[in-house]
Amino acid sequence: MKNLFTKEAATKRHIPNEVLGVDLGASGTKVVRLRKGKETISLVGASLLPPLDANATALALPPELVTNYAAVTLSSNQHLIRLINVPGVGETETALAAKLQDIVKVEKSQRFAFRILRAVPGKRETLVLTVALPETEVLRVLALLPHGPPAACSCEDAGLAALTAFFHGPGREFYDDAVCFIETGANGTFVAFINKNTPVLIRSLELGGEKLIANLQSQWGLDRETALGALGQGATIDISQPLRELASPALRQLNISRDFVERQEGCRISKVFLSGGLGQIKQWGQAVQESMGVAAVVWDPLEALQVSAVSEAIRNQSGRFASAIGAALAALEEA
Repeated sequence: MKNLFTKEAATKRHIPNEVLGVDLGASGTKVVRLRKGKETISLVGASLLPPLDANATALALPPELVTNYAAVTLSSNQHLIRLINVPGVGETETALAAKLQDIVKVEKSQRFAFRILRAVPGKRETLVLTVALPETEVLRVLALLPHGPPAACSCEDAGLAALTAFFHGPGREFYDDAVCFIETGANGTFVAFINKNTPVLIRSLELGGEKLIANLQSQWGLDRETALGALGQGATIDISQPLRELASPALRQLNISRDFVERQEGCRISKVFLSGGLGQIKQWGQAVQESMGVAAVVWDPLEALQVSAVSEAIRNQSGRFASAIGAALAALEEA
């Protein structure tokens, strides 16, 4: 996406060769430091920090991860993400921006950005991805990094950032296919249906890891630590039933969306890719696969990077770093 720190869509800026990706998640702050070489992008370091306190006045980072620039991502139910078919093709960015802001009805309290995904001359229309974030969120990010290093260089939605990481990984292999991408965070789920390397449907679902934890605590009388343990690798408690009960509405919405995309695009969804916190839980993948009738696989965002050294704890939870990695990749490659 275009840089949400500026309201001018065509603004250009210096592209760094090293960036800190920071995902301000509700269940933890995920941080990665990426470095761009001639042919590869390397993971220099990574850390999973406690969630940011609401009253925090600055973002505390491990010294070994600090570099000059930070690409920050966050999620909120106040983010407005839309795919819009705009009549006409070949417009200037300035003219298109004005038209889009009128369609989306962007308010003065919001930051707005867009990206052209596909122009269809025969149909005389352009497919555009738009996003609007509250101005207060951008100002909050700037306040957390008041003086560098690192200096904040970008701010974007966590789901869209994770989608960027996906396009650097499995998206390359499945360039000509129709697939579904699901990123599940603590309080919500981001879904993108992709056909021939282009998002054709994006939506948010009210399903998150925190709801599952609360459900386990309530149903089985568990404390939070034990409930979290039930979600970890090697857990002996079978959480299939409570997870399916909680996820049932979301799974129905996924099936409705799949059917719509297959009819609209004349395609067949060949695979579902999972990331985020729930992506690490095997019962979630099983529920998605059985409900949608399509193979559901967990993908590792670290596979697209040159990784020299990373702790076992990070590797075991690598799916949770998709948004942080995607934000940093976007900052390294944005023209």
